[in-house]
Amino acid sequence: MTLDAETSTKITCYRPLHAPPEWDHICGHVRMLVAASADRSPYRVERLLTATTRLAVWCHRSGLPDDPAVWLRHETIDAFVLTGCTDLAPSSAQTYRSWLRHMRATLAWLERGEQTPPPMKTPKKVSPPYSPAQLGCLRGWA
Repeated sequence: MTLDAETSTKITCYRPLHAPPEWDHICGHVRMLVAASADRSPYRVERLLTATTRLAVWCHRSGLPDDPAVWLRHETIDAFVLTGCTDLAPSSAQTYRSWLRHMRATLAWLERGEQTPPPMKTPKKVSPPYSPAQLGCLRGWA
């Protein structure tokens, strides 16, 4: 794999704006994951670095091993999105999930025989509440 000089520089020089204390411990894994998947990803490298850093910090603080194979498991990514992205809008958290899942797929960890997880989607439009007639029918049935 060969990255262009600009992408390579972005990855090797990346440091989060407010780097957490764990950064020096996890930075090698974060950079490795992004470098390994950058040439096959449609997403900007800066975005992958941000999402991967957040995931790695969350995993480290959660007591999970500092192992990219553990970080990119479906259940780890889903737990991260549900509990580690509460400061983000739901759509942004789902975007992080998509980026991380795509990174996982590009790194060929699907070859381990793991099942494809069900999609985590919610309807875009909320169902309206029951009408008065429907509530009357429900009360009559009850």
